[in-house]
Amino acid sequence: MYFIGQSEVNAEQQQSFRRKTEDDLPAHTFILGARSPVFKSMFSNDMKEKINGCVDIEDLNDDTVLRLLRYIYSAEVEELEWVSAIELYVAADKYQILSLKDVCSSHLKNSLCVDNACEALILADRHQDEDLKGFVQDFILRHGEDIINSGDWEQLAEINLKLAYETMRLKYKEKLK
Repeated sequence: MYFIGQSEVNAEQQQSFRRKTEDDLPAHTFILGARSPVFKSMFSNDMKEKINGCVDIEDLNDDTVLRLLRYIYSAEVEELEWVSAIELYVAADKYQILSLKDVCSSHLKNSLCVDNACEALILADRHQDEDLKGFVQDFILRHGEDIINSGDWEQLAEINLKLAYETMRLKYKEKLK
């Protein structure tokens, strides 16, 4: 079992995170609630998390849950790779931890390349992150041929034609200026 924070807490102040593959992780409700309005709501209302004393997290892998809790407790993020940054970004958005989402977004912007631009654009659009979306669209416009002629762009156009159209339209708006 992995402990975060003080080990001596009264049961009303402690929640567990039940993960897919590992033991539960104890955490303090007031710390979680202070960092995340989603957690605060879970523990303030008669939701199953408050009643059961456990937050089931089945849509995040164990590494992401640990990184999320580490950030909640310390406001620090261990070194991120592209995939871990995306997973943590999704978790930060889900639990409305905006400062963590900003850290992950910054990492994604700094790691953006021709090979991952379409993935980043879909992510930004899915999470309604206009800042990241605009940054990625600008990147795509600057590296047009390399991205537009890629298999990733073809997949993007098949999955989300409206997003591909919106991005290409920016190119022509740019020419009209």
